[in-house]
Amino acid sequence: MTSAPPPEAPDPATARKVALLCLHVADLMLDAGMSANDIVGGMLRITHAYGLNGVHIDLTSTSVTLSYHPPSYAAPLTILRVVQPGFPDYDKAQRTSMLTERIVRGLPIDDAVAAFDEIRDSPRRYPWWVSMVGNAGVSAGVALLFTTSIRIVLITFVVGCLIDRLIAWLDDEGVPPFFQQTFAAFAITLVAAAVSAIGQRGIPLFANLDPTLIVVGGIVMLVAGMLVVGAVQDAIDQFYVTATARLFEVVMRTAGIVVGIVLALQVTNALGIRTHVDPDPIALGPVPAQLVGAFVLSLAWALYCYAGPIPALLAGLMGLLGWIGYLVAIGVGLGEVPANTVGAWLVAFVSTVLLRRTTIPSFSLISAALLPLVPGLSLYNGLIQIVGTHDTPGSFAAGQATLGVALGVALGIAAGASLGVYLGRPIVSQLRRIRDRTARRADSPRRGPRHT
Repeated sequence: MTSAPPPEAPDPATARKVALLCLHVADLMLDAGMSANDIVGGMLRITHAYGLNGVHIDLTSTSVTLSYHPPSYAAPLTILRVVQPGFPDYDKAQRTSMLTERIVRGLPIDDAVAAFDEIRDSPRRYPWWVSMVGNAGVSAGVALLFTTSIRIVLITFVVGCLIDRLIAWLDDEGVPPFFQQTFAAFAITLVAAAVSAIGQRGIPLFANLDPTLIVVGGIVMLVAGMLVVGAVQDAIDQFYVTATARLFEVVMRTAGIVVGIVLALQVTNALGIRTHVDPDPIALGPVPAQLVGAFVLSLAWALYCYAGPIPALLAGLMGLLGWIGYLVAIGVGLGEVPANTVGAWLVAFVSTVLLRRTTIPSFSLISAALLPLVPGLSLYNGLIQIVGTHDTPGSFAAGQATLGVALGVALGIAAGASLGVYLGRPIVSQLRRIRDRTARRADSPRRGPRHT
């Protein structure tokens, strides 16, 4: 069986149209949080489908550059697109992945451009309040990892809804992300202080509640949007410029969170409200609550990113699976970094094999399922230990050690996810070959019986 000949090199106008389509696709996929390696691979599939060979793509966190060198001595084509930060939309990313498959199967370029414009300009799958509930559900899921108190879970959910609207308003006003994180963390800490003060006055609903858990639930919701694992993933895939930019973004946003918490504690202390926020790691709660929390956390994040109902449910199940892998690894005596690596590998491997017959992009499922493992709390603890609070003096050595653990966990999660995908893809390819071979045998005419 001979393979189909490669398409001929297109004319300059068509080549420019293909290049612009690739840049728009890369912009949407960057907003969705896809790794640089996967984005470049998808762009090369599109260019190869339309006969553009000799394409070089340079991708950073703020720009995408595509250079095409025609096979003849014609003038080369180079286009740069500046990427504006946007909101992740897993539904549009899924539809774009389906469009890429249609392009590979021979969709004309004009039809592909029209289809992508329709995807990009279409309204979001859900109204805004569904995304808000999903974002607040992240806070509730985090709280379930550490406590079984229904009051804490409900309070963190309400705080999450308020913070989501606050960040949306600040973003509409053009406030930089650093100050968005600062104002959000400031508001979260003030709410925790108010709950603590009201509880001290004997109101039963707020009595005997740990304000640290309220702060942690809201803070991890803020850290969840940081691509710390994606940054390490880009470093593993040798996209060092993109990885450096993303890591620095994580540091700056986390610093904004710490500044907001410290300012809020100073204000409450000046007002005579004593609120203690523990900078040390918090012990996990009962295992059943942890499992529910991991499921809720991953499902809520998928809804926050406008994933469909089935992908969101699958994300919750994969998040549960990854957390089970983490707990089993901890139970057999592995350390924090290897245990997170095992959980990430399990999520990536099962997701890659599970989605082989679907149009759901694996990156969206994996990124949501990895969220319970992301070391957002360790990043926060490390920086708050360095800065200190009015109750606990700062300690550079303790903060540095905690940040080292957080970086090791992020590296382990990224390595485990990469290894799971790389090991799952050959199995998927083999299963597809077996399926295609079986289909060809079923469609081939059967030979009649032999007669002597």
